[in-house]
Amino acid sequence: MADSLPRATVLEPAASCASADVSPRRRSTRFRPRVLLVESDKDARSSLALGLVSAGFEVLAAPSIEDVFGELTPGCPLPHLVITNVEPYGDDGLDGFSFCELLRSDARTEHLPVYLLARQEQPEHRQRAEAVRADDYLLQPVPPEVVVSLARLKAGRSFSAPAYEAHSVRLPLAQIVHALLCGTREGRVELRDNEGWLSFRQGHVVDASFEGERGLTAVRRILFFGSGAYAVSFGEVLVEGKPLLNQKIYASLILPAAERFSALCARGIPLSARLMVDFKRLADVLKSLPDDVSRIIRLFDGQRTVHIALLECTLPEVTTLEAVTCLYAQGVLVPANLIAEREPPPQVIPSFFEPVLAAEEEAEEPFAEAFDAGPSQAA
Repeated sequence: MADSLPRATVLEPAASCASADVSPRRRSTRFRPRVLLVESDKDARSSLALGLVSAGFEVLAAPSIEDVFGELTPGCPLPHLVITNVEPYGDDGLDGFSFCELLRSDARTEHLPVYLLARQEQPEHRQRAEAVRADDYLLQPVPPEVVVSLARLKAGRSFSAPAYEAHSVRLPLAQIVHALLCGTREGRVELRDNEGWLSFRQGHVVDASFEGERGLTAVRRILFFGSGAYAVSFGEVLVEGKPLLNQKIYASLILPAAERFSALCARGIPLSARLMVDFKRLADVLKSLPDDVSRIIRLFDGQRTVHIALLECTLPEVTTLEAVTCLYAQGVLVPANLIAEREPPPQVIPSFFEPVLAAEEEAEEPFAEAFDAGPSQAA
């Protein structure tokens, strides 16, 4: 690759910014992956660069491919991820497809993950992206959070890896699914700590399974209740099923619900909590509660956790959790141990099935008068 005068701008995160790396092995060393961003549009370049820097990445941003050749020569530290627009730069300039092909042909850079951005989709773009072995092809405008999620998934890892592992703490499932649906690839998200998986294909979720549920119910519950480590694999053989929802519906309905659910969990009641009804408090506020809330209240018997109640309730999970949070704030639902402390069991348990006779009364046998009467009287 030929040298050129560098016109790229290096943007570094603040010292207090958390590391962008998702690997626990590197987190203690404050490892900061470097992203090479090539975008001719100044506003788009600034928006994406700011999002990446805010997430803890170091960004090398440039308006054209020729401006970054000097950063890819031997002796210079290589980036951990490349993001470039597919449009040609200048009359004789390279386009993103040619740049990706050039990177793949060099032994030093062939392993780098490469994402291609396009302002307008052309019929041949997807085939060209596959031909040059790009990691994915995204249509602009691309939300910065999507680019951040993809960078967290693949930065510093080979484009040919069979699977990319992540953790829901560093990269929430709702965010990575949103990012994957913005691309054109096919693959599968498989949870390690839960019994669940989700398949995607060309901007659609095509199938999902979670703890015995399938379809859209499984999609929601993966995003709401799935946690821990998971892996993302790419490949046609991994995908089966018909489209369940597309990227637009996911972004407008499912993603906001998942984010709302996550916010309620972060600030509200732990899903593992066991709650009971304070009937005295319920009587005070009963008139102000909607009728449907009875379906929620009856589930809390001190044995069910909030998690189980959300699964058993016929209302949507987010609606149920919002109602539970409100009832808890009003004091209608309280921790089961508080009720036990406030109303301890009686020390003497009455004999419910044995009649208690007053002291001054004597028990009489049934039909005593009939037996006392003689035979003649009975006749």
